[in-house]
Amino acid sequence: MAISIQEAMALPIMKETRLVAGQDGLSNLIKWVTIVEVLEDINRLQEGEFLITTGFGLLESNDKKEKFIQLLGQKKLSGVAMYTGFYLPEIPDSLITAANEHNLPLIEISTDINFSKITKAILEQIINNQMQLLEDSLSIHKELTRLVLENKGAKEITTTLANLTDAAIIVYNDIQTIENIVTKNITLNILAKTGLNIDGEEFNLKDKLESSSKSRIPSHFHTLNYHVSIYPIIANNQSYGSIVAIKRSDMWREMDDIAIEHAGTVFAIEALRKVAIEETRLRLQGNFLDEIIDDHITNKAYALEQGKKLGYDLSSSQAFFYLYIQKNKSESSEHHSLESKLFQTVNEVLKNKNQAYMGRAKLDSLMLLVNIVGETDQEKEQNCYWLAKEINKQWLYFFPKDPLIIGIGRCYDGISMLSQSAKEAQLAVSLSGVLIKPNTIVHYKELGTYHLLINMKEAGIDLEKLYSDTLDPLLKHARQGTDLLETLDVYLYNNQNIQITAGELFIHRHTLKYRLNQIETKTGLQLKSADDRMQIQLAIMAYKLLTQIGEIH
Repeated sequence: MAISIQEAMALPIMKETRLVAGQDGLSNLIKWVTIVEVLEDINRLQEGEFLITTGFGLLESNDKKEKFIQLLGQKKLSGVAMYTGFYLPEIPDSLITAANEHNLPLIEISTDINFSKITKAILEQIINNQMQLLEDSLSIHKELTRLVLENKGAKEITTTLANLTDAAIIVYNDIQTIENIVTKNITLNILAKTGLNIDGEEFNLKDKLESSSKSRIPSHFHTLNYHVSIYPIIANNQSYGSIVAIKRSDMWREMDDIAIEHAGTVFAIEALRKVAIEETRLRLQGNFLDEIIDDHITNKAYALEQGKKLGYDLSSSQAFFYLYIQKNKSESSEHHSLESKLFQTVNEVLKNKNQAYMGRAKLDSLMLLVNIVGETDQEKEQNCYWLAKEINKQWLYFFPKDPLIIGIGRCYDGISMLSQSAKEAQLAVSLSGVLIKPNTIVHYKELGTYHLLINMKEAGIDLEKLYSDTLDPLLKHARQGTDLLETLDVYLYNNQNIQITAGELFIHRHTLKYRLNQIETKTGLQLKSADDRMQIQLAIMAYKLLTQIGEIH
């Protein structure tokens, strides 16, 4: 462990020395002592070295003096001690000016003080400090390890670390949500998400947390009078969150960094333990949900009992949610971990809302069964939308480049219709693209007539014939046909309103009217006729449905 220039100046051997410049650099740390009489290559000196020199040749060569001044400005050295009486009658003013300019302590040593005694005294102090550091480090390691072995949990580990460092400690999980916090001796307010306010200064840790997590390297910065350190919690080369420590800059010690490093290991062990427990719970929930989704529940009483064991009430009103991640293929983000982060996001949101649920994670997606409260079907539907919006908002804050599509099945009471709700949630996602105005959150009810067409298809009715007789004249010429089909779809969606339709298509009203005349001419149908409009509407929906599910290319 290094010692400061100020501590070195307090050693008995240094009583006869004199600080002639660089008062503001007394806190510089001495990592090693180097004695050089003839200074030939300044680049060989290392950061934190304390240089002792006789200044040989400085008064004889301006080039040597300029090199020495250059050395003082490199801010590598912790300090310089120069002998006067051998080759220098006194320290030159130019060196004193340079040392003051760069806050580098410059110390004058008289010839009656021995080189070796100074070196020995400083190095002994450094070694003693290192031994003490090792002892303290071992003590901290034992204390933190004991907490894990006694299963005290992350909260007590956080409190212990705050006491060891006398710093405010914030522990974030890997989706940057605060898991634990202990404030000490500072005015600290938590703002939305990853924002902090320290003594009136606001700043956001989001980018710094992400950078430290990706690089696996701690980061440090200063704000006002405070030192802030961010240490990633890493296990199996995966980030499980970060430790943020905040303390007055003048009180920060090397031992604080060591304590946080030890704590990072302990938090990683705790995270792995939680992951193992969570994976077991998820596996049990997932297997049970598969039975519900596949409609393999034959004993209702047994299913209710199993649900209770998993902390879920299957007797109340509930609905399935299907969350699908639209991964950005052009980005190099860690896609393989997004599924686990999605589950963490959902867990965080629903836990904060005191909302019971069960989940089943699959590739790129998550299936949720959620208890839904509400007196009426409309209230339940609104609550479903509200939960989906809260999940989506939290997700987009952290992963805006990989948005979600959330499908919501209808609410059902009891177990018998839950497989239907699961199917509806998945259909809501898979058919979200057929809607005139696609949304990231789609309730099965929004599909309207589409679920009737799905039932018709499953019953064996040829949907291709349903649309081909009506739309083939519009589809013969691909480009024009697509334009006319889109025009017709938007026009019918807007209840034949010319002005709104033209605005949404970004065309002139005369252009729209021309296209509508073309549609009537090619199809032989009249858009003023309710029957003809119904026929065209069903044809368009059948075409879009088959296109969406991949039966039309």
